[in-house]
Amino acid sequence: MPTKGLRWWGLALIALLVSVAPAARAERSEARKAYDEATAAFGLGRYAEAAEKYETAFSLRPDPALLYDAAQAYRLSGNRARALELYRNYLRLYPDRLNAEEARSQVAALTKAIEDGKQAALTPGPVATPAVTAPPPVVPPAAPAPTPAPSSGSPAISQTVAAGIASSPANEPPAATGSRSWIWIAAGAAVVVVGTVAIVLATRGDKFPDATWGTATGARN
Repeated sequence: MPTKGLRWWGLALIALLVSVAPAARAERSEARKAYDEATAAFGLGRYAEAAEKYETAFSLRPDPALLYDAAQAYRLSGNRARALELYRNYLRLYPDRLNAEEARSQVAALTKAIEDGKQAALTPGPVATPAVTAPPPVVPPAAPAPTPAPSSGSPAISQTVAAGIASSPANEPPAATGSRSWIWIAAGAAVVVVGTVAIVLATRGDKFPDATWGTATGARN
């Protein structure tokens, strides 16, 4: 009986291994495919795609190299937070691997870069000061010319009249308007008399006797 029982257990183990082997081979094949695709994407510079493929390969076959490659690809793609997380996980799971020292350096560098980015985001930038335009200078109105004060006891006169007075001779005698009028009247009367005498002389004939100055002649009989 013991020999027969051991035989049955051996047969069951062999059957289990035979049934599990195809599944393991399938997972290994999927992992290999994901790894090849990740390597191709990494070589072409598509780092974000390569990082996802490395994660898929690592989930199918937990190889330390696949986890490290995924962290590297995330760092090169600019996803610092995810790369830092995978580097730290790599050091927790495989602290003695060959790439552990490089992973520690990347953790320190990424931690500083992320902190600096947060600090820069919290620091307000310089506030732009609006340009101030100086107002135009205010020109005061011209003061009016001062009016000369009138002398004490005399009325104020305009500047025009004053200028006229100033330009006239000081001792010029007044014009003799009355004398000139009489001269013109006398000249006019003389012209009238001369004209009358000329007319009389021109119209005198033989049949007209000379006028008698004095008494008039008597009437005819």
